[in-house]
Parts: sequence; structure tokens; C-alpha cells
Amino acid sequence: MSQSYDRGLIEDFGRWREFSAGMWAWVLHKFTGWVLVGYLFTHIAVLSTATVDGTTYTSTLQGLESIIIVRFLEVGLLAVAVFHILNGLRLLFVDLGVGLGSQDRSFYASLILTAAIVVASIPTFLGGVF
Repeated sequence: MSQSYDRGLIEDFGRWREFSAGMWAWVLHKFTGWVLVGYLFTHIAVLSTATVDGTTYTSTLQGLESIIIVRFLEVGLLAVAVFHILNGLRLLFVDLGVGLGSQDRSFYASLILTAAIVVASIPTFLGGVF
């Protein structure tokens, strides 16, 4: 007989504290994947202005780059993309049987490496804004 867990009608939000590193890795990987899918549609919308003519595309990009919040969103996009890539590589190695015993450490390493790459890239993305 299998055991079941009655969650009730409303999920207990206190369970978030019980998540292990593997569950957080799964949640963040799914979240970053959906953010990247959403960005893909935005990216296609901006690129579609190139079908009108070159000046429309150029003015669209210059207009977006002049908005400070867009620059910060680009930094966030970099963080999302880098984490998704590094966690995907981590999952690839786990699926191949490499590092099965150190999944938590590799997840934390991917977070730290993502943070290091993003912090090092901030001057490039925000250069000329302030």
C-alpha cells in the first residue's frame, strides 16, 4: 500500500522552508526557462521591426537602450540565462552519472558562478547610464 499526503484545499506555504537544494534547483530551472521563453517573444517582436526598414530597427534599439530599466532588465536576463545554462549542464552531468553524490554542492556552485559572472558584467551593461 502506498501512503498519500492530504494537502487540503490550500497548499501550506510553510513547506517552502522544507525544500532541499534539489527542489530549489528544479524550481529555479523551471522559472528561468519560462522567463527565457517570454523573452523569446519580446526578442522576436523587436526583431520584427527590422522588416520595416533599417532606421525603424535602429531607432527602436536606441530607444530601448536609452531607458535605464531596460539596462537593468538586461542584467537580469543575463542572470537568468547563465543560471539556466549552468544548471542545465549540472543536470546533464547528473543524468550521465557524474557527480551524483554532490548535487547540492554543484547547485550552489552554479549559483555562485552565476553571481560572479553577473557582477563582473554589470559595468558593461550599465556603462554610460550614470
